Amino acid sequence: MKLDVSAGLGGSSAAFLNLETSSFDEMVTSLERDVMPNAAVAALNRVAAVGRLQVQEEMELRLDRVTPFAKRGVIYERANKDRLSATVMISGRSWAAKNATPPANFLTPQFFGGQRNLKSFERQLQSAGYLKSGEYAVPGRETPLDQYGNVRVALIVRILADLRVTPRTEGYNRKRSEASTKRNRNYRFARFFVADRNSHLHPGIWQRDPRDNSIKAIFLFVRMRPYEKRIDFFGVVKGVAEKRFGQFMAEEIGKRMKR
Repeated sequence: MKLDVSAGLGGSSAAFLNLETSSFDEMVTSLERDVMPNAAVAALNRVAAVGRLQVQEEMELRLDRVTPFAKRGVIYERANKDRLSATVMISGRSWAAKNATPPANFLTPQFFGGQRNLKSFERQLQSAGYLKSGEYAVPGRETPLDQYGNVRVALIVRILADLRVTPRTEGYNRKRSEASTKRNRNYRFARFFVADRNSHLHPGIWQRDPRDNSIKAIFLFVRMRPYEKRIDFFGVVKGVAEKRFGQFMAEEIGKRMKR
């Protein structure tokens, strides 16, 4: 019986824990043959659970102000008696707002390097013709951020409203209405605007203060640069498997042999 840990085809964003059982029948008694499959399933699932927690701990250590949402993006798929394989992976779906950015979009570059995918509001800016292909929108120096270093959704909603970006039912989609314009005197002014590409301002989204007409950069449009690999996702899970599987397997067999 041998545990094989692989990254999958094409270096996919998952670590597969596969139990090889070709010599299984030659090594065990009939009693053990009844016990071993259940013990193996339990041991595999314990390895996957610990592997997931270990990856999350690495995120805390190596990423700046990682959010609970990002940590929940690391999940695992359980093994069963018909499939002696567990998988630790990055989720490709979101549990936040409808059509919000899936964890795989922003975690994959941190774990494996390369370009990150556009965020929801960046896709909207690109569709509206503001953001060029090959650009990201990054917060300006004076942009208010939340405790995790992210721009608050409410601010992005206000920006998209002022820019009159057509909602695309993905992520941020609230329009500025006539009623809200009347309620908020500041809406009479162009609070947020995109700098002309030929102006002296850096390309991006700027905010104008209606009190003194001063401006500041809220988002700057910059060329995409590849991310460097910051966490050895596969190595972390493999290390847990090599260190703990034998221990977990022995414990699970012991539990069942005593029954």
